[in-house]
Amino acid sequence: MDEYDFLSILKQLEPKLKNVLFQTSYDNREDLEQDLIERIIKIMKNNIHQDCPGFFDLLRDEQLI
Repeated sequence: MDEYDFLSILKQLEPKLKNVLFQTSYDNREDLEQDLIERIIKIMKNNIHQDCPGFFDLLRDEQLI
């Protein structure tokens, strides 16, 4: 993943992120936003999402297909 991919994903998550930030006090929003963005980037860098099996992989593992 390059910088463009990170920015694209963060842009897509921005509305949800802003919604969550409104649930906390004004004084803590900026710190919380930075922490959440940092965690999202760490997850993307670790490629955790690539380790998740697909739908048909699960069916095949359960011998349903």
